[in-house]
Order: sequence, then C-alpha cells, then structure tokens
Amino acid sequence: MLRVTSSAAAKAAAALVLGVAIGLAGIGGPAQAQTFTAKNVNLVVGFPPAGGYDTIARIFARTYGKHLPGNPNVVVQNQPGAGSLLSANLLYNTAAKDGSQIAMFASSAALEPLLGNAQAKFDANKFEWIGNLNRDTPACGAWAHTGIKTWDDVTKRKTRFGASGPAAITAQHAYFLKNVLGADLQVIMGLGGTGPIILAMQRGEVDASCGMFISSVRAAFRSDYEAGNLRIFIQFGRQSLPYFKGAANVYDLVKPGPDRELTEFVFAQAEVTRPLALPPGTPAAIVAVMQAGFDKTVRDPEYLAELAKAQIEADPMSGAETAAAIKAATGASPEVIKKSKDVLAPPL
Repeated sequence: MLRVTSSAAAKAAAALVLGVAIGLAGIGGPAQAQTFTAKNVNLVVGFPPAGGYDTIARIFARTYGKHLPGNPNVVVQNQPGAGSLLSANLLYNTAAKDGSQIAMFASSAALEPLLGNAQAKFDANKFEWIGNLNRDTPACGAWAHTGIKTWDDVTKRKTRFGASGPAAITAQHAYFLKNVLGADLQVIMGLGGTGPIILAMQRGEVDASCGMFISSVRAAFRSDYEAGNLRIFIQFGRQSLPYFKGAANVYDLVKPGPDRELTEFVFAQAEVTRPLALPPGTPAAIVAVMQAGFDKTVRDPEYLAELAKAQIEADPMSGAETAAAIKAATGASPEVIKKSKDVLAPPL
C-alpha cells in the first residue's frame, strides 16, 4: 500500500520508481518518449460528475500529465452506465492500447463476471492496473427526515435504497443488508452516482444509500454529515472508524462461518476504491511508464495540496498492489462465489 503520509513508504516508493527506471533502461530518455507518444490521455470515469470518483479523478488529472513522457494533457470524461460496467467494457474491448485511454471504474464491477452478469464482458485480471488512488471504507447512510439514525432503525421498517446499477456497491451492499442481515428494503436502480442519489434522498424519492465512502463523506458531503442531515448507520471496514460516530459495523453483525467468508469477499475488494486501469494487451513498457507516473503523482506536493483543499485523505496503492487485491477478490472459493450470486444480485 502506498501511504502518502509515511516517510518510510515514500522511501520505498522511491525505490520502486528507481527499480522501474532500471527495468526500462533500454527505453530510457528519447526511447521512452518514443514508446509513449500520446499527446492526450483520456481518463474515463464510470460515474457522473460531482461524485467521489469524479472529484479525485479531476484532481489527479491536473498533475498526472507532468509525470508522463511529453507531458500530455489528461482529459477527464464521464461515461456512466450500469454501475460503471459500461466504462469497464469499453476499456477492455475497444480502447487503444497506446496509453491514450485509461479508465476508473468501481472495483465491485470486477466481481460481475463471477456473478454471472452477462453485461460484464471482461476478465478483471487481464486489465493492466495503473494503481488505486484511494483505499477507503464504504458505509450506508440515510437523510435526517426519514428518522433513521441507527442500524436498528433500518431493521424496524421498510427502507428504499437508491442505486445506480447492479454492478455498483450502491446496489450490491444494499442487497447484502437485505439477504444476509435480513433488512426489509427495496433497491431503486438507475439513479446514477452518489451525487444524484443524495439529491434523490433530499427530495424524499429514496430514504438511504450505500456507497458512502468516508472520503466522500469527509469532503463533498461533510457539511451535511456534520450538521446531522446525512446520518451514517452502518460501515463496512474491518475496523470501525470514529468519524462514523458509532455506526454499526457489518463485521460485528455477521455470524462466523460462511457468512463471515462472504463478508470478506464482498467488502475487502470495496477497499480498492478508485482504481485506474489500461486495456489488456497494452505493451509492458507503456504500462510501466504509466505506473511510474502514477507513483510520482500521488506524492507530488501539488497533488497533495489539491487533495487537502478538497478535504480528501488519500491512501493510494501501487499498480502491483491493486492487481494483487483484484486477483485475491476474484480468487474466492466456488462456494463463496455461488452464494454471492444469490446474495448480491437483484431479485428475478
């Protein structure tokens, strides 16, 4: 894990970048520039503007180009659809393999091929992972006018959860609450990313939403959360976060055994919160250049200052760490995967 606040980690990352440079000695300098020739890099975000994915992607894009050969422009494009499956499919199947097209989509989408989703036309382990901008903790929250304050409140009533699509954690985590913890809830699809769902909550169209990462709650939704308008009632990290003010933790609620294994499968991958990928088949030299540029960017003082201004506390992961996390998530036992198909999928 690449922690931006650790001097030891910074030294380790410097060694990693040096190792990449040595490994690319044959294409260093002008040869490296010949390998990576893109004048523009399109960074496709699989969610609408103004949400957590979009916010950190735009901050990253402003600095990333200066750490790539030729200092290309990095242009953010929003391509929402099916909980970010659309952007994952297009990157995997149609994107150029020259470094000019990268994408950020939900790590939960990586599970969709395993869950039998015919719309997921990719193998998550064949993407070339550039890195993960933030390791984060997801949660679910409700708007104050619903009267929901705690997890116990949710268990005593029927609750409408807003979601973007079946591949998004706004849907998957809600179905987990319904099918594993027994909550009486309805999932309403097609509301887009977190920003549009928040608006639907404010208008009373839905009562609650999952996918409330702590980075987003601390940043985009901080004022509403600290004013008591947005209430977090359950969190999904291995350790409970004080900022979530005593919200229930799913790891404390599930039973030992199969349910615990399923919990690990569903929520461990959610910590890979903002991953960046290249299409499969991208030349190794280009992958290495873009991974090295990522590692430099997440330590760039300019980038860190922009994060601080947006009140985002980042905990990035290298490309190798991200690939390992995705591989671990997709390497669950057949029994766990079979059970997850019933737990995370919309009802027929």
